[in-house]
Amino acid sequence: MTFHEVLSQSSGIALYTPDGRHLTYCELCEQAEQLNQKFNKPISNTAADKESGQEKQLIFILCHQNVATIIAIVAILTGKHVAVLIPDTIDEKQLQILTAQYQPNIIYHTDEKPIQRVSDRRHQLHPDLCLMLSTSGSTGTPKQVKLSHNNLFENAKSIISYLKIDEKETAITSLPLSYSYGLSILTSHLAAGASLLVSDASIMTRPFWQQLEQFKVSSIAGVPYTYEMFHRLKLIDKTLPCLKTLTQAGGKLKVELVRLFADYAQKTSKKFFVMYGQTEATARMAYLEPSEALSYPESIGQAIPGGSFKLIDENKKPVNETDVVGELVYSGPNVMMGYAVGFNELASEPDVQELYTGDLACRNSKGLYFITGRKSRFLKLFGLRVSLTDIEHNLKSKGYEAACSGKDDLLTILVIAEDVAAHERKIEETVKQLVREQLKVHPDVIIVKACSAMPLNANGKVDYAEVYQQVIALQEQKV
Repeated sequence: MTFHEVLSQSSGIALYTPDGRHLTYCELCEQAEQLNQKFNKPISNTAADKESGQEKQLIFILCHQNVATIIAIVAILTGKHVAVLIPDTIDEKQLQILTAQYQPNIIYHTDEKPIQRVSDRRHQLHPDLCLMLSTSGSTGTPKQVKLSHNNLFENAKSIISYLKIDEKETAITSLPLSYSYGLSILTSHLAAGASLLVSDASIMTRPFWQQLEQFKVSSIAGVPYTYEMFHRLKLIDKTLPCLKTLTQAGGKLKVELVRLFADYAQKTSKKFFVMYGQTEATARMAYLEPSEALSYPESIGQAIPGGSFKLIDENKKPVNETDVVGELVYSGPNVMMGYAVGFNELASEPDVQELYTGDLACRNSKGLYFITGRKSRFLKLFGLRVSLTDIEHNLKSKGYEAACSGKDDLLTILVIAEDVAAHERKIEETVKQLVREQLKVHPDVIIVKACSAMPLNANGKVDYAEVYQQVIALQEQKV
């Protein structure tokens, strides 16, 4: 089946809004089709173009947490056009870079602005290509993950299977729709005929919790930062009888918080799922059964239905022993078609059969997997994967020599200063602001410290482990 077939066969309410409005599945499909008709304007009116399908458009969708964005995504899922989902936090310069690289036919702002036609380019688009998502969240890099209709539908089916989502469920849009995890909440619940409460309320505000109870939300999703805020808000002291499922992905959650929420779920007849995924696998690759969370809080669990893992050593040989570290490699129908950095790579055939995750992991005797580290220099901040090298290059272009390290949901930066005593505070505040502007993340996850010399290892290269330790030590001294 396809998304079009599944959605057209579903009944009931698809979307709720906090002001009491709703859309049935029939109405959602009708509005998506109407939008497709607006997108369908051919690039030229020649009979040859119409016959060859040249009216197929490449569309930038600037995503907000609103119904219009969901209608636009459903239009892409059920139509023939190809879209790049872009977060609404993108600035004008970043959007200009992406527009130059991809030359979209349409930029669609989902905050009630009219459709903006920007190019008459007749794109060569692979027939299976559906959506593209950035690998690095809101940093504006041209590198995009190419996802097919089948990638999205198969991953949605798998998620439905292990979370046991049905038409009685109601989820809330607690994560950005342009983010693979947030998108997967939408696709899996729509494919199951379930409902979504479309809300842009922050989890830190009273309206979010009022909406949660008013609309009897049964499922909530979050990245590690979300669960840290849940902990601060004393979620475990709330009964929330309608809330049945809590899911976490987007980075490693602290072990003590996994135990805390697993225990809370167990005591309140809820289910708490720790999950693991990457945009390159559409969204999710692994999940930990709720019954295993208290016993194995550091585990990502097992591969999702339809997928499989293997470990390989530095020579690409299989690691079959238990408790031996290797690179984690994933196979499944949700593995991306490949990457693109511009419009001339949108017609190429899929070139990825297995996904080399870049994560180091081991497997125990029960077949559960544990992430032990990363081969490459990336972090996840609020669930968005960011390149430490990109941050360093950006700071260098601004005149700052810096080294970036850290752990998930904590970015540590050591920056060289000639006269630390005289300029320390100003340099640290300036660098922190530059990084915030680049990443669009909360300042609490960035620590910047100035120093007179960069720690080096025996080979004369930056010792990133020491960078992390030094920044943390300087921060503790300040406290």
